Amino acid sequence: MKKLLFLVLALFLVPIVSAQLEISDKIIKNTIVPDESASYTIYIKNTGNSPDVFGIAVSDVNWREKIENNFLNIGSGETVNTDVELTPNNGLKGGRYSINLRIYSRNNPDNFEDFPVDVDLISYGDLISVIIETNPNGIDPRRENLVRINLKNRYNVEIKNVEIKLSSPLFEETKTFDIAPAELKSEDFNIVLDEDTEKGEYDLNVLITHNGNILVDKKEKINVGFYKEINNDESLEEGFLLKTKRVVKENSGNIDSKEVYKERFDSFESIFTSVYPEPNLIYKEEGSVYYQWDITLTPGEVYKIEIITNYRTPLSILLVLVIVLWLVYITFGNRVTIKKKVLTVRSGKELYMKIMIVIKNEGRGKVNSMSILDYLPDGAESPSQYSSVKPYKHQKTSRGIALMWKLSDLVGGEERVISYRVKVKPKTSAVVMPRAIVKYKRGRKFSTSRSSRNTVRT
Repeated sequence: MKKLLFLVLALFLVPIVSAQLEISDKIIKNTIVPDESASYTIYIKNTGNSPDVFGIAVSDVNWREKIENNFLNIGSGETVNTDVELTPNNGLKGGRYSINLRIYSRNNPDNFEDFPVDVDLISYGDLISVIIETNPNGIDPRRENLVRINLKNRYNVEIKNVEIKLSSPLFEETKTFDIAPAELKSEDFNIVLDEDTEKGEYDLNVLITHNGNILVDKKEKINVGFYKEINNDESLEEGFLLKTKRVVKENSGNIDSKEVYKERFDSFESIFTSVYPEPNLIYKEEGSVYYQWDITLTPGEVYKIEIITNYRTPLSILLVLVIVLWLVYITFGNRVTIKKKVLTVRSGKELYMKIMIVIKNEGRGKVNSMSILDYLPDGAESPSQYSSVKPYKHQKTSRGIALMWKLSDLVGGEERVISYRVKVKPKTSAVVMPRAIVKYKRGRKFSTSRSSRNTVRT
């Protein structure tokens, strides 16, 4: 009875201790391969009544830790975070690991809490699965062959600088590539064998490595099979503005053969080209037009293509059009040109300009109802002197001062000159002379011509 009483008293007298902190985490990365580190942000809240200094320790000998801040000063009720990285030791097997982080008070050894974090460690051999794809009919030693390696990243882990090596008694090929998390990817190898390679079964080894670590080491058999032999014959006949090309393909092998024939034309040439038979596909690429025939030849079959480029008919039509247009021009053409010439004399900071406007009827017929419009350059004063033909109107516009003249009819080949003098105070190193414009009536239609733009350097 005395022993029982003593035990009850002892239980009441022992102080009940609970950790005075709250722990939570944010996972940055917890799926890794052996040469990577898992990363977390650890949040620590001091729920005690006084400030304290807390540390973090990892007791798992299979992992190495890297802690941003080993000791954290946390006030009462405050929350502080730090980053923690966990790196597996060499030789640790793949699998899911739960690692305890002990967060403890440096001032009170009874104030601590163990916080578990999970890490998925993926061994290199589990990262990638591979399917090897070759022609089921066998590899043809007389042409380029495709060997396709289909890869699947089985985990949400990015792998960079992956090297894949194909090796067999017949060839060796190597490539380097990156593979994204959970990516399905295909790598194509174009294989060319010696033409004398014998038909048969050969070993093909696929070795995939990353930083010297083996991800895949797989061996399969490949077949060197029957080959097809296609004889190609092309001939070209050229005459005056006429070109004929004939293509003949013959299957001299012993199996069906799928062939593709392409012919390239520039855009102009394709307009005047006809073909027989019609191509399976016509497409444009980098300014050229391509005709493509997809051909399946059985053993002994012959396939013929005829391509004719004929410029004779369109040229004949073009010549007729040129003659008609020339006759129309001779009969009805009445083109008027206008030129603006500037003579300049400098006096101090001022320029004295003589501006001449030359109007000429370049056609053979007469034009009438002519009006001429010219603008003074920026910084110009009103003209001080005109030739015999003065403008009938001065007008200020948003483009400057406009001068307007009206002229009577101009017969074919006739030329007239309008001139005036003006003083200009340049505002810049160059004076831009606006274009002169002539509007005239040709038959029942009004037309307009403009002079070229001049610039006078000051």
